[in-house]
Amino acid sequence: MKLKLLNDLKKAVINAPLNFEFGGLLFKFTAQIKLVPESELKILTEKQGANDGDIVRELLVSWDDFIDDGKDVPFDKSTLEELLVYSGLTARLSVECVNAQYRINEKN
Repeated sequence: MKLKLLNDLKKAVINAPLNFEFGGLLFKFTAQIKLVPESELKILTEKQGANDGDIVRELLVSWDDFIDDGKDVPFDKSTLEELLVYSGLTARLSVECVNAQYRINEKN
């Protein structure tokens, strides 16, 4: 790869501030989403049997400032799995993981 910038994108993580309500409860945290090449995203979203949970498990790599009952919730796979038992949360996170791949932040 000729462009070092593109090579560095292989390690890039997108910070995506989330603030939404589900079931009358507020979910507010910053998701850390792995950036993937278009070819990988296409495989992930179009493969037979792929679902929102698969997309989230692959692309959501961490989070910051997730507060529950006044305490910070560290990211781990078991806590993520707790969230994914609700299809509404799973779908919302999946949409954000995919949308983050296309978000470009302008610099002044």
